[in-house]
Formats: sequence, structure tokens, C-alpha cells
Amino acid sequence: MRAAVETRQIRRSGFTGALFVPAANDEERFTIARDADGSCAFFDRDRGRLCVIHESAGPDALPTACRHFPRMILRDARGVFISLSHFCPTAAAMLLAPDPLEIVEAGPPLQLQEPMEGMSALGALPPLVRPGVLSDLEGYAAWERACLAIFARPDLGSQEALDCVADATERVRGWRPGTCSLTEQVDTAFREARHERGADPLAHDRALQTLRSLSNVDARDDLPDIDGFDEHWGRLFGPAPEQFDRAMKNFLAARVFGNWIAYQGRGLRSIVEWLRTCAAAVRHHALRKALALQSAPGGHELVEAFRVSDLLLLHVIDTQAFARLAMALEGPEPR
Repeated sequence: MRAAVETRQIRRSGFTGALFVPAANDEERFTIARDADGSCAFFDRDRGRLCVIHESAGPDALPTACRHFPRMILRDARGVFISLSHFCPTAAAMLLAPDPLEIVEAGPPLQLQEPMEGMSALGALPPLVRPGVLSDLEGYAAWERACLAIFARPDLGSQEALDCVADATERVRGWRPGTCSLTEQVDTAFREARHERGADPLAHDRALQTLRSLSNVDARDDLPDIDGFDEHWGRLFGPAPEQFDRAMKNFLAARVFGNWIAYQGRGLRSIVEWLRTCAAAVRHHALRKALALQSAPGGHELVEAFRVSDLLLLHVIDTQAFARLAMALEGPEPR
């Protein structure tokens, strides 16, 4: 793609900077540059909101990520799983819809013709329950479904749901082969889960520190510390507005479904840390908007908070690097 752009001298009118910048933590890889407002260097807002690469060289010249956007694809022995990047405005707006959360079969145009690229875990071992202990695919699928069921519960706020998932996951991590099936362990753990036991008061700050360490300079500038975060959050959000809670639970469900950390990490606790990090990114950006407004953000501002969060989570940081950092949280084998 880069060669086609440089050979054809494709450039958006009025954009004078470098078109490609080194990827975060990898100087041998490059990503497309962005404007100060986060727009792609090839996005021509003034001429029909078109991609100048697509317009000049056709879809085959587009980066793979652009051809597949906003799809996030995981392929493993169970099949193909497609979730959406909420950097896409349409996908982000769907988070606020009152429709019930559910998994559906993907048809065209969501289901692309093969080859579909993404993460392929075909031939890989199943995800780890904890370091040294493999899940089976049926048991892992049961854990994923149980997480989605928690996020679909109307009686739980988004933070309560996330803490329930964390508590249940710790119980699942205690599973020992030969005692019962992993699926049975998952069923019991989620039935007995309590959000009070899963709370982690250090998770938000830890998540933002992780994101800063994995981000490029521009992204780090969007993640400054907010003094008195909890106080400001309580003042401007109070009990979290129903619209925000519903959207956050939908968002976390999308980030656990077909997630890549399952195969990049070393246990289920790493996936929970991924979910906590996703939630922290949204809360941070939502509060920044609330502080600018001095009131709880409306639907438009919430959509933008989810958009900028998924831009960072799915398109800026390296999830494999995230999984390596999360390994430190997996800890020793339960006794």
C-alpha cells in the first residue's frame, strides 16, 4: 500500500506533513499519519468525505485494516467471530440503542467474501485459564457467553457488571482438571458472582498507565491525569446515566466477544484486565468531555468518547504488547 501511494504520489490536497509515521514501539513498522483532530491523512473531508487512496488507486490499494474496517475478526476452531470497531461513527451510535444485547449470525455486507483477514488462531491451543492450565474450547466459549450474559443484565450498572465478571473469573481460574468440567466451573462461578468481591480500586489508574506506555506521543497527549477523577465523576455523572451505562455494557460486550487477548495472553485474568482498560479509556474521555461541558455529556459526546477510545484500543496500541504487560497480573497458580 505504501509503495502504491508513493509511486502514484497520492496526497490529499492541503495536507503537507509526513503521510506515514513509525508505529508505536516498532520503528520498522509504519502507520498512516493523522490530522490534529485525529482524521486520517488520506481522508478528504472537503471533497465528498472520500479516501483519496480509494479514489485514486481503487480498493485493492487500501491497507487491509481499511478494507475490513470496522470489522474486527477472530478465526479459531469454533469458527469466525466478527465484532466492530466503534471508531466507526455508525457502530458507536449503535451502542446507545435500546435494543437487547445478543450475538447474531453475520450476513453480507458485514460478512465479507474470503479471504477475511484478522487474527487467525486456527491450529493454536485453546486459550489459557491461567498460566500452565489450558481451557477447552467448550469451556472457554461458556466463559465468553457468561460474560455477555452479565453485560446484558439490566439490573447491573456497567461497573457492577464488570466487577461481577472479574469475581466470577477469579473463581474460574481456580478450576482444576478432574474435579468437574470447565463449563460446570464457569456456570457455578457466574451464578455465585458478586460485584463487591470483584472491585479493584487501582484498576482505573493502572489501565491509563498501561495505555500511556503503549501509545504514541499524540495518543499520550489525550491521556493526562485528571486530578480528583472520582470526585468529578460523582459530581458530573452521579449515578451513571442509564444511557451511559447501557452503552458501556454494550461496548464491553463487544470487546470481550471474539477478543484477541484470549490467544495473545496467558490467562482469563488478562482478558478481564483488557476489559478494565477499555472501560477506563471510555470513562477518561467521557469525563474530559463532561468537564468541558460542566454537565454529563449527551449522546453525541458519548459517541465521540467511545470513538476516540476504540481508535486508541484497536488501532493505535499493540494488543500483543498489552498482553505481555498483563502477564504480570496473572500471578502464580491458585492453591
